[in-house]
Formats: sequence, C-alpha cells, structure tokens
Amino acid sequence: MTMAYRVASHARLALGGLVLAAGMAACAPTTVSPPPMQVAGSVISPPAHGDFGHYTLALTWQPGFCASGPGCQPDQPKAPLIGLHGLWASRPQQLIAEGVPPQRWWAAGCDIYPGQEPAAPLAVSSETKLALDQSVAHLTHRLPDHEYHKHVQCFGIPAETFFHTALDMRTVVAQSDFGTVLQAWQGQVVTRDAVMKAFHVAFHTETDRALQLRCEHDHAGHDVLTQLWFTLKRERVADFPRASAFMRAPEAQDNCPARFLVPTW
Repeated sequence: MTMAYRVASHARLALGGLVLAAGMAACAPTTVSPPPMQVAGSVISPPAHGDFGHYTLALTWQPGFCASGPGCQPDQPKAPLIGLHGLWASRPQQLIAEGVPPQRWWAAGCDIYPGQEPAAPLAVSSETKLALDQSVAHLTHRLPDHEYHKHVQCFGIPAETFFHTALDMRTVVAQSDFGTVLQAWQGQVVTRDAVMKAFHVAFHTETDRALQLRCEHDHAGHDVLTQLWFTLKRERVADFPRASAFMRAPEAQDNCPARFLVPTW
C-alpha cells in the first residue's frame, strides 16, 4: 500500500462537518499500550444532509466474512485480515423529524432521497482502487461501488476523499494493540468478554456498545466473527482513535454469542 494510506505518527484526523475520515487458550493481555498513531485525514464539507449524529466504522474480519453467506471470490486476498466494509453516517435530522426509523435508513440509505444518480463505477485514482482491492472483500458485486452509492453519494462527498479517510481509519484499527490481539487469536475460540476487554484496554474507553461484534454461521455451522462495528461521535471523530471519539451505539446490533471462533484462512 502506498504512503498515501499509511498512518501518520503525529497527524490528526481533520474534519469539517463530515469525515470520511473464556478467550483463547491464552488470556487477553492485562495491559496494552495506548494507540500510538493518528489518522492523516481530509477536511470534507458535505453540501447536504450533514446534520447526522454519529458514524459507524464497519470493518470486516476477512476470514469470517468470506466464510459466511455466499462467500468471497477466488481472487480474495488473504491479507490484511481486518478489512474495510464502510463508514456509515446515521440518519440526518430531516429523516428523524419525518419519523423515518433507523431500520429504513439502514435498508435504503441514499436511495431514500429522490433524484439519486444511478450506480456507476467509482471515479477514483488507480492508487485508491488498488488500496480498495487489497482491503475490501471481493464479492460478486463490487462492494466499494455499493458502499459509495448507498451510504455516501447523497452527502455529496467525493469518492476519492471518502475512501482515503475510511482506509486510513481501517489501518489505525488494524495496527492498534486491539488489532494485534485479534490477529494473535486466529483459529481460536474466544469469549465475547475477552474481545471486549481487549478493545476497552487498547482504546482506553469503558463506553458500553462503542464496539459491536457481528457473527454469522460459517459453511461448517460454526459461529464465527465476521465484522467489527465502531460507533463514533460526529462532533468528536477528529479525536479517533482516542477514547473521546467513541460513543454508545443508540441501537443494539451486537449478535455474537458468548463464545465464538476467530477464524483463519
């Protein structure tokens, strides 16, 4: 991956109104050093619908994500293990005022607004396309195209800027002590409590539901980790990955059981 997507050691993620920007056999470590890096982000001023409340940074545990549902394509990269799914804005205030429930927003996304452009290939640089190919699961449809048209286009954010920031945020989590612990747990059955403890220690936050774990049945019927959903305050997302950026998710969406597999390839 090029330097454009490496984490800057002292840079802060700058935002305008919107950034796109039990355990295993061994127990989780009792002490983990604080996140040492910040994201090199971009200032973005969405021309529309920028008055939402929070973001969900959705990351995939690639071996589990690809082992469930229809699976991934044969050309799926085996690295990195932690991939990018999306960076989702919550309901804009207009929709809340109109009584639109969050479930409808999750299902429709930008299509809830009339006059959206039909889906088209992303207009991004070759560097960004390569970074997405490396970090986003290879499905039968192009997931980056879907993510942009469903979750971003109605905010008017350029695809290049959006994905640059989302990729940087993925890198921060993957290179954090939490990411290191998850990678050490490959192939192990862990407890949900152990994973949550590793998150709280690594990111110095006790906020409940700041991280929600998503599990599915793999093709052998095991409960496997597939996704990690982080809830971030819109007004404090520039602080990411500091504790002040995290908030309690308004809706409970964690579906992992008490024990589950962190699968490997």
